[in-house]
Amino acid sequence: MDITITSRETIKPSFPTPNEHKFFKLCLFDQLQLATYLPMVMFYPKKQGLTEISHFIAQLKNSLSETLTIFYPVAGRRNDHTFITCNDEGAIYLEAKVNQTMVEFLTPPKLEFLNKLLPCEPNKMHSNEEKDLPQVLVQVNIFNCGGIAIGTCNLHTLLDGCSGSLFQTIWAAICRGTSKDELPCPDFFSASSFFPPINHVGKNTNEDIDVQKKCSTRRFVFGSESIETLRAKAKDDDDNDNVYENYKFPTRYEALAAFIWKHMTLACKMEGGVDSNKPTLVMHILDMRRRMGEPFSKYTIGNILWPVMVFCESVTLQTDIKYLVRICKEKFGKISKELFLRVKSDPSMLGSNECVDLPQGIETISLIPIVLTSWCGLNFSELDFGWGKPFWVGVRGGDQETLPNVAVIMETDEGMEAWVTMEMHNIAYLENDREFLKFALPNPCVTNI
Repeated sequence: MDITITSRETIKPSFPTPNEHKFFKLCLFDQLQLATYLPMVMFYPKKQGLTEISHFIAQLKNSLSETLTIFYPVAGRRNDHTFITCNDEGAIYLEAKVNQTMVEFLTPPKLEFLNKLLPCEPNKMHSNEEKDLPQVLVQVNIFNCGGIAIGTCNLHTLLDGCSGSLFQTIWAAICRGTSKDELPCPDFFSASSFFPPINHVGKNTNEDIDVQKKCSTRRFVFGSESIETLRAKAKDDDDNDNVYENYKFPTRYEALAAFIWKHMTLACKMEGGVDSNKPTLVMHILDMRRRMGEPFSKYTIGNILWPVMVFCESVTLQTDIKYLVRICKEKFGKISKELFLRVKSDPSMLGSNECVDLPQGIETISLIPIVLTSWCGLNFSELDFGWGKPFWVGVRGGDQETLPNVAVIMETDEGMEAWVTMEMHNIAYLENDREFLKFALPNPCVTNI
């Protein structure tokens, strides 16, 4: 299959950024992010005639330019670890031709080619010393059948999942002709006002990241019935202990995350000679906005994320996911506005045991790390640029992933999907885990194309 880049240009804001907004201050949590790109590919079915495709692409470019005027920091470039220079250098925009129909590409999805629909390598760890990294890149892929896939990469320095969703929501709304008065208003100032950057933050150059070049990403689909079965299995039915009264019935994400945590851990233990007695540490990426409340809202821009770390001494085939859900919910319950206020008063407490709440001496223990992140509620499947909503949203693929043991969990019309990245021999075990496959369907065909 050939994917050929046919054009490349820079889309600049429709109006220059005012002088008073030329320097955008990052927040404390922006400073701590890895310099990597968050990828996504949205697939839209064929519309009538090549003329309409040409018109649609022109609308995409013009509306992107207008969106960059609103999201002026996104059109700039990071200067150092404390601010972005809003110099209107713009977003990178590419167009490509795909010599296949969309039906051929998606039955089942060709994950090994998915990254070629993206405008840059999504898994590369850039040095934080690089100052010219674009904040947003876009690649519009036109299939033989006339269908279009829009691939985007957002730099994690400023845009977390919620911020990136708002950027694309506003872009899509402008593209389909929504009045400016009806658009949500992004809040660029609350994050850095509440959590200002610090000059002495350690400059993570990403050189110490243990890059695993033999990693791969797989997609697993969980139907609604499977999700509800997992929720029932994860329900805490200990009626004699009122301490867990509020923890008894887990959310869809909590149940699925516990199930995936268990089986990813087992996959790491049972392949490659890993010590089967190793404990495991899962890190959930938690959106702070709702727990914080004012001054934050869903329109607050920045990496308003908190890592919740949960330690488990032993995970075996016999481990009950209701136990994993319970210990996670106990940790979630400790994340509060009061904790965030203490960090605001004393940023040096980040990384302290008061924040991470882990056993003493854990830094000396060899363990299995897992990272779980939720894209639930980000509404990427609702992004209508004027061609209707995407009938499928992909994340990334290929066999040159950077960070192992990561799972992205997202909602679908019929259930949930998990995009799991592991080392090759570990992902091979997971793909053949019979207990896992009772609930997970590996990379099925996309329906309703």
